[in-house]
Amino acid sequence: MKVQPPPQVGDRLFLFHREVIITKTYLTFHLVKIRYINDIAEFCIDYHALSSQPDYTNSIGINKLRGRI
Repeated sequence: MKVQPPPQVGDRLFLFHREVIITKTYLTFHLVKIRYINDIAEFCIDYHALSSQPDYTNSIGINKLRGRI
């Protein structure tokens, strides 16, 4: 397993294919508060879900798995 340093306030990373900026860190809980670039809404997420490169992998929405379109 490759150990990476935790993100710092002001870092620009990617959540899937969208760029985000770190606004606060809660490293004890592996959480960071982020906001999308060009957006003001903030939310918390596990920092292991972030990456330094965009991820364009196709995925299936949860509604389609339940039979909804």
